[in-house]
Amino acid sequence: MFAPSLTSTSFAAGKNVNVEFRKGHSSAQYSGEIKGYDYDTYTFYAKKGQKVHVSISNEGADTYLFGPGIDDSVDLSRYSPELDSHGQYSLPASGKYELRVLQTRNDARKNKTKKYNVDIQIK
Repeated sequence: MFAPSLTSTSFAAGKNVNVEFRKGHSSAQYSGEIKGYDYDTYTFYAKKGQKVHVSISNEGADTYLFGPGIDDSVDLSRYSPELDSHGQYSLPASGKYELRVLQTRNDARKNKTKKYNVDIQIK
């Protein structure tokens, strides 16, 4: 997927979160707010073959995954063709991954603000 506006960090700011899974749990929940071209970043480590599933409460927010074995980014939104029939993405390599929550380009241009809740699950 080619998304040049996602790879440049010179104009975007937001929060950076190291995802922590409670002992015995495979998911973590966070909330946030993004404005304009800003995006929030959630970082986690996972192994090749594990599956990631992301649910977000605001349909106007997009989720993209960056990491080892991914050429540019992977769209993890609900209807992405990258997801299997269970809404999961199989990780191509072991290592550090970065999930970014951002707005659609149209809403970012209008400098809108959106609140969201995100659930990150790794199996």
